[in-house]
Amino acid sequence: MKTEQNNLEDLKGKNPFSVPQGYMEGLTSQIMSQLPEKPREKTKQVSLLDRVRPWLYMAAVFAGLGLFFKVIVGEQQTNEGKSASLIVKTEVPEDSMAAIQAEDDMEYFEYLEEQYDNYLLAEEMVDFE
Repeated sequence: MKTEQNNLEDLKGKNPFSVPQGYMEGLTSQIMSQLPEKPREKTKQVSLLDRVRPWLYMAAVFAGLGLFFKVIVGEQQTNEGKSASLIVKTEVPEDSMAAIQAEDDMEYFEYLEEQYDNYLLAEEMVDFE
């Protein structure tokens, strides 16, 4: 008995699938005849109010938020007597400012001195070894 092996090289360029003769000619009418008859529903008319309603809701939300923040800011202004600001202004007397600056300078000099001492100590350790 002789067995035949299909190689891909033998099948190149050939279409192994086929459709029976005359199958496509009556396919559409055959499918349409098998579908059940369904009455067509009348399309719903969309009114102008239905189209505009989402925009009205959005406008109402923004108006409500605007009034809400206006009331809150207005209450803060009446409570403080002047406009509410996020910037805080402070005045520091000059003599205390000079003392703060001198203290900062001293801390910086101490830091530099400590760093220099550590550097010299590290050099002496290297020379000692």
